[in-house]
Amino acid sequence: MSDLSKESLLRDFARRPAPASVVNQVFAALFRLETRFVTALYLQRMTILALVTISIIVALDISANVGALLDSAAEPQASGDLGRIVYYALLRVSFVTPSVLLFAGIWGVVWAEYTLATSNERIMLFSCGRAYIPSLAPALIVGLIVGSIHFAVAGFVKPATVELEATTTHRSYGLKFDRPAQSGEEWFAGANFIARARVKLADDVSLNDVYVFDYGESGDLQYIVRAASARPSPEPGYWTFYSGTVSYFSTLSDATGSNRPALNENRFETLETDFALSPLWVENIGILPILLPQNVLTELIDQGDLVPNLYKYEMTVYERYASILYCVVTMLLTAHLAMTRFSSGMMPYRALSVALVGFGAYFLFSVTLMLGHHGYISTLFSAWIIPVIALIILCKATYSYMRGAAVRW
Repeated sequence: MSDLSKESLLRDFARRPAPASVVNQVFAALFRLETRFVTALYLQRMTILALVTISIIVALDISANVGALLDSAAEPQASGDLGRIVYYALLRVSFVTPSVLLFAGIWGVVWAEYTLATSNERIMLFSCGRAYIPSLAPALIVGLIVGSIHFAVAGFVKPATVELEATTTHRSYGLKFDRPAQSGEEWFAGANFIARARVKLADDVSLNDVYVFDYGESGDLQYIVRAASARPSPEPGYWTFYSGTVSYFSTLSDATGSNRPALNENRFETLETDFALSPLWVENIGILPILLPQNVLTELIDQGDLVPNLYKYEMTVYERYASILYCVVTMLLTAHLAMTRFSSGMMPYRALSVALVGFGAYFLFSVTLMLGHHGYISTLFSAWIIPVIALIILCKATYSYMRGAAVRW
């Protein structure tokens, strides 16, 4: 090997960072002064936009429902009309916060980067040796913060405040919160049955005036169960029916030798039979999956075929987790576009063009989620396709920029 080749190899090896230096670089990228400053600026602008948006939405909500809100007060003098309105406003804040966070973070990053670019602070940071990749650390941190807040509010805080709203205000979100003596006639379909019953929620779940039409795996009507009431058995997938009849079909041969169906009916006082219906699902019947706590959704998904329209509950769980990746990737992509396209003498429309990219991602994400909630496309596909595409675009854009920067250097 020539001395020149040895010298090149030694020089190349010397430039490689040692493991300790890599750790130091990561630590510096996450905690150095520039990262703290830009992260605080992102959070400040995002918070301002979120608060303004939430205030407008809640104000419109209150103005449209103030009459019903005050009329629903059981004891109007207990806390006063103003106190009741403030209490209702606070509950509504947690209800609308998850939707607002998804786009407030993007617009907050655009606003902050526009301020940094037009005030020449971004140029100053790059001139001081701030590399491109460490400059994305604030967007990564804020994306993780916003995604985590969104998951916590949507999965735990919002369901809790929905229950408070249903018990203390005029709003109704489902049978579980209203707790009537029993519901009206409810129709629901499982894997191989259609049922009609009145739901009663007391110390436990029960069904009254029950009709069950069982079709079996063949798709033909096998039998009909009519009962005064039914309660879930200890074994999953089984219910005990009380005071009713079982009707089933059999085949009779007449004198001509032709077969004709005959309806047979047997009465019973108690009948325990397989009935693929989850008591937990019955308890939460009529409640939108997005209003259920995360632990309830997880338990429903674990019950599988016992839950009618299982895909709706899977979709909600996937959406909450996918929103974390969505927040991180879209904020990184927005920060990349802003840092590479904004300049000190730029016109405001350039900032608007970057914001519209984020809004387009938010719109597509909302559309795919809607299609998944209605069962038009696969739940996994609808929840993850937009975040994954955004991640691929981000990686490609970052690679192209770094490669172009290396060529220029």
